[in-house]
Amino acid sequence: MIAKIPTGLIHATAVAINGSGLLITGPSGSGKSGLALQLIALGADLISDDQVLLKQAAGKTTLHTAPNLSGKIEARSFGILTCPCINHAPLRLILSLADAPEHRLPQARTILVGTSEIDFIHGKNVPNLASAVLLYLRQHIENPMTAPAPRPKIVLVTGPSGAGRSTAINAFEDLGFETIDSMPLALLPRLLNGPTVQRSIALGIDVRTRDFEPAKVLELHKTIQDMPDVDGGLLFLDSTVETLLRRYSETRRRHPMAPDDSPIKGIEQEKQLLEGLRAQASILIDSSDFTPHDLKAEIGARFGSTNSQTLAISVQSFSYKRGLPRGIDMMFDCRFLRNPHWDETLRAKTGLDQAVKSYVQADSRYRPFFNQIQDMLALLLPAYQQEGKAYLGIGLGCTGGKHRSVTITEELAKALAEQGWQVSIRHRELERQQGV
Repeated sequence: MIAKIPTGLIHATAVAINGSGLLITGPSGSGKSGLALQLIALGADLISDDQVLLKQAAGKTTLHTAPNLSGKIEARSFGILTCPCINHAPLRLILSLADAPEHRLPQARTILVGTSEIDFIHGKNVPNLASAVLLYLRQHIENPMTAPAPRPKIVLVTGPSGAGRSTAINAFEDLGFETIDSMPLALLPRLLNGPTVQRSIALGIDVRTRDFEPAKVLELHKTIQDMPDVDGGLLFLDSTVETLLRRYSETRRRHPMAPDDSPIKGIEQEKQLLEGLRAQASILIDSSDFTPHDLKAEIGARFGSTNSQTLAISVQSFSYKRGLPRGIDMMFDCRFLRNPHWDETLRAKTGLDQAVKSYVQADSRYRPFFNQIQDMLALLLPAYQQEGKAYLGIGLGCTGGKHRSVTITEELAKALAEQGWQVSIRHRELERQQGV
């Protein structure tokens, strides 16, 4: 007879490796948290320590974070530590640290969880257990016959009026998403409780949506995150007060929260109302410096891939005099390189011109600098992708954002694309000059 584990809240620890869930069982003191810590150090994601919530839907079992335990794990001699965690993952393997007959190799079998048969291994006293488990689960994922298909996405799109929600919804539609804008919140649970989601969905929500309340949006977001076969997210589009006021002045539209008053009052009230949503957003995009074209490109870079494991990279040149670009994850200062601005024959040209490229690249420090950036990215990009990061913004800045930063941005983007990465380029200052 196959052994069984009931669904519900159980005493165990859970981590995910490349999106595959591992449930570690065993009595207190058997080393569940210790093994999880070793796996986390090797790149696994914590789901829940000490208690795990097992759920089953449509014949599939998922591991979920237990209430009040998100991001917490116990380490002997250190107490409770905090670390990044994910909310859930499909269960692929159960590893027991309880006493079992000794074997030279762990004896694999299956165990019944609800109605699902899951691989089960006794791991007590097994040498190099963490590394073996890591390779086992990676092998399971990388096998094309067993790897799960990319999951559809459900993205809630919100933010203050004037920040670009309508433009974003149109961009999602261009990417093949089913888009629904301003659907009453009371009706959305019916949509989610209907047939299994086969196609990615973008749902536009703002203060004009009937029965809008930030708490209801957050509750809806949690419901989507708990759905086993869907990647859920809350996208918050934001802009500075000054930008929103300028946009309202240009369009001469009334603000929905202050239809009989000046737009500034409505903007400030809406900003305050949406603070909680902004803080809980999965993805934050500040559209203050974006044209509609820029925002569509940003949405495409972050959500355009149907494969949730793809990392979209944006490489951007900019001028330090005009401030740092928004949404950048890492930045490199190119101002130490010799400046073509001081060569009168090159001053009017840009880093897109071969003469400027040759001038910048002739600096003896250019090639070591560029190679160091490449070496660092060669280490970081696969790690970010394995972690599940969907988007990475790289900024390269110089004084005017016209020569040195443009040269390196072009060469770096080309090198990354040749390595197979999904790359987009933006030259902020050149676009401003051209009125893009």
